Amino acid sequence: MGAHRRALAAGAAAIGLALATNPASAEDVTLEFVVWNYSLDTILDNVAKFEAANPGIQVNVTDYTWPDYHDSLVLRFRSGTQTDVIYAGQDWLPGWAAAGFLAPLNEIAPEQIEQWKAEMAPFTVSDMTHDGNIYGLPYYADTISLVYNAKILEEAGIAVPETWDDLMAAARQLKADGMEHPIVYEYDQELPNFFDAFVAQVYGRGGDLFDAEGNAIFDDPSNAAYQQLEWLQQAVGADLVAFESHESTIIPAMNTGNHAFTIVYNYVLAAMNNAAEQPRAGEFALAPMPGDAHATLGFTKFYAITAAAAADPAQREAAWKFLEFMAGPPYDVAKRWAVEKGLGFGQLPLLQDPDVIAAWEGWVDMEVLKQQVETARAGTWTEWTSMWSAFFRPLMAQAMVGEAEVADVMRQGAQRWNEMKEQFASR
Repeated sequence: MGAHRRALAAGAAAIGLALATNPASAEDVTLEFVVWNYSLDTILDNVAKFEAANPGIQVNVTDYTWPDYHDSLVLRFRSGTQTDVIYAGQDWLPGWAAAGFLAPLNEIAPEQIEQWKAEMAPFTVSDMTHDGNIYGLPYYADTISLVYNAKILEEAGIAVPETWDDLMAAARQLKADGMEHPIVYEYDQELPNFFDAFVAQVYGRGGDLFDAEGNAIFDDPSNAAYQQLEWLQQAVGADLVAFESHESTIIPAMNTGNHAFTIVYNYVLAAMNNAAEQPRAGEFALAPMPGDAHATLGFTKFYAITAAAAADPAQREAAWKFLEFMAGPPYDVAKRWAVEKGLGFGQLPLLQDPDVIAAWEGWVDMEVLKQQVETARAGTWTEWTSMWSAFFRPLMAQAMVGEAEVADVMRQGAQRWNEMKEQFASR
């Protein structure tokens, strides 16, 4: 575990912030901000700008590597280590909120939260909400896409696939024309996004894995998830698919010209179309996820205030002011991440921002992206989702390569989900 600490000196000045609950001075307050260590220089510069605009509030930054982040945060919460503002994720929220680690923002600043929610993508609002309370403001949001090589499809006279049958037919045609594996796919049962990519495909079909009461329904052969796993098994069985163990290796794989399709996060498309590094940059494009709905999975990472910080009036005021700066209108920090780093966002007005458009239109069709972000759906996140996913991913991997029957995998997965749901309900 590596941690990096820094502190900036701050002057003393009185700061007034009208909050809905117990306003207090933020003078001479120190916030402990905990992040994972992506682009730390940018984080520190954003913090410095906040401190310059808010004398009297000092922000210490602690960072952990991504693999260590979740467990490190839980240790901080349980040990009582001062932790005021954090990066959080949609997958961790149910457990952290249920444990009382985080503070609902709608209880800290109800008017602002209600106003700003209207400018966020629906999946982003869902990802930051637990039991009717909203716990975050977006740091980074993205969707999973079908990405294709437009030049290869044009030269082969193949239209952009609208359905999964279209994609299978396109892959078969390209294989018949000499492309050994038209589809390249991230295949690693240890990675949570191995399951997330599958969910995105199910959403493209317009399906659900769970009913309105949260019960697993994907073991029904008529269910879209069942059908999609059959589709994947058929595509692999027809030798249409090459596997890569990580999205980072899909980028150069697509740039060989040996593959025409993949399913990845949008930031991977940005890397594929990076002319400074990739020989076929400019050939790759985003398509709506195949299927009747053309929906996909969206996910959100967000800033959250801890319950410990919210319990102290001065800490609460300073923490909210920090969140407002980092993620509130006019969304300058989110815009910076988008323009400089290509990170997606949950704040919809940025889709119309001229600077974002200028930075992004070289690697993505902004109209297609806008449609995708507005129609993307959130995943089903519960206290047991991550544990269940770790159980289900190896089964799904076996089915994909024909080592297990789809019916057996779906039956085992649904049974395990429903068992875990009952176990958590009875606690």
